[in-house]
Amino acid sequence: MFKRSLIAIVGLYLVIHLWNLLNLPVFADESIYIRWAQLIIDDWQRYLFFPLNDGKTPLFMWMLVPFQFVFSDQLYAARLVSVLVGLGQIGAIIWTIRLLGGSKLARILGALFVTILPFWFFHHRMAMIDATLTLFLTLSLASFLEVSTRSFTLQNRKVLKEPWLLLAGLFFGLALWTKVPAILFAPTFVLFAFLPKNKSLVERVPLFFQAGTVVAIGLVFFALLKSQPVFSQLFSRGSDFLYPWREVLLEGKWRETIISIPTYTWYFLQYLTPAVVVLSLIGLFLRKQRRTVAVLLLAAVSFIGPIALLGKVVYPRYFVPAIIPLTIAASLVLSELFKRSRDAKSSLQKRVFFAIAAVLLLANTVSASVLFIIPSLTNSDTTPFVAADVTQYLTEWSSGHGIKQTVELIQKQSKHGTIAVATEGFFGTLPDGILLYLHRRDVSNIMVQGIGQPIRGIPDAFLEQAAAYQTVWLVVNSHRMFMDTTDLKLVAEFCRPYDAPCLQVWDITPKQL
Repeated sequence: MFKRSLIAIVGLYLVIHLWNLLNLPVFADESIYIRWAQLIIDDWQRYLFFPLNDGKTPLFMWMLVPFQFVFSDQLYAARLVSVLVGLGQIGAIIWTIRLLGGSKLARILGALFVTILPFWFFHHRMAMIDATLTLFLTLSLASFLEVSTRSFTLQNRKVLKEPWLLLAGLFFGLALWTKVPAILFAPTFVLFAFLPKNKSLVERVPLFFQAGTVVAIGLVFFALLKSQPVFSQLFSRGSDFLYPWREVLLEGKWRETIISIPTYTWYFLQYLTPAVVVLSLIGLFLRKQRRTVAVLLLAAVSFIGPIALLGKVVYPRYFVPAIIPLTIAASLVLSELFKRSRDAKSSLQKRVFFAIAAVLLLANTVSASVLFIIPSLTNSDTTPFVAADVTQYLTEWSSGHGIKQTVELIQKQSKHGTIAVATEGFFGTLPDGILLYLHRRDVSNIMVQGIGQPIRGIPDAFLEQAAAYQTVWLVVNSHRMFMDTTDLKLVAEFCRPYDAPCLQVWDITPKQL
């Protein structure tokens, strides 16, 4: 029964994750990561560690590289990496739940949650770093649990010989090579040292030592990046997203950051579903699950807390690793509710109560997930994102609406002569969103160059290069276009939903200037 259920869930996963995978246009971060991968393909000696310049560790970009050779659509190739990562996540969740004593039903529920919960579902269909980061953290935790769930005492001196401990550290290092905020998961290992029952603080010392060993191995692995001259750049972007801790804790900035906590709570209610959040809290009142759920909730809070407290610009995807313990907790608790509904030793009333509660909570999880999944698969413009994500993925410059159509226009025009294209911005949705589709194609007649934003005029340097081309176009978002367009021709316009700015293609060939 377990195997059949798992096969069915994997089948469901593949169907809903591969179906219409390109429905949502390319997102700004996706375009950057794919372009970095393509630059590595073009000149790996120069660009292998190029992401460090923008404060990103390079592992995810490396993972994208081989897939760029396999598929003709570069965005599909990149998003497929996250789909495969999601399959690994299903296995990792099942492994972790088993180590925490979860029944086969709990493991199946965990696999189902990873498949359908909006937080998981969305990020397993996007070529972004967060899903891969979360997989490595889950694997690290599961490897650590292979050690910590056993009975260790001070007399056990074989800790460092334990292969699972080394593997846990390696996975944690890979997480750090994927995204630096993985370090926020470090307290989770210490918290799980409190999981075994009936142990004194002294008896837990080996467990604390093991937790520290995992983190230390990961940090040593991370430190290998110091061999790169641009290593210091990894921390250059932190001030864009976080306030300095001194400013928050010592100067009272926390009064401004904590008011966003209700917003962050809404992210979890919307993307994890209310039922999963409620299930995590119910576990605190179930004697058998209380200790495990408490540790899991503290693990989630330990990751969420620093981001919520220090966050200057915080998007839902920053919290994705926190859904590991919350998903596990919900799976364990829902399984326990179903178990109690079948307990012959309990009264009929109790069994009925637990059965109704379990069914209603599962129904809420499934229905809320379906209401997110169906629009995502059929019309991404109607996906029920939270407000911050509506802005990111649908209505602002970071949304790639019209990018692919623009590339098709450029390629069509290049068949009739040479074309130079100026784009708003220097990297990101424009021009990287255009360039990623032109990689390893015939671009002998095409030049694409970013000129910054907003657009108040065309730089002389670009015009000098464009003089050698027969046609010159400008690709720009309508709300960032401040040039006089009286004598310009609008070639095409691709508008975003909710009356948001449009992506415009203007013909600015010199004879029309």
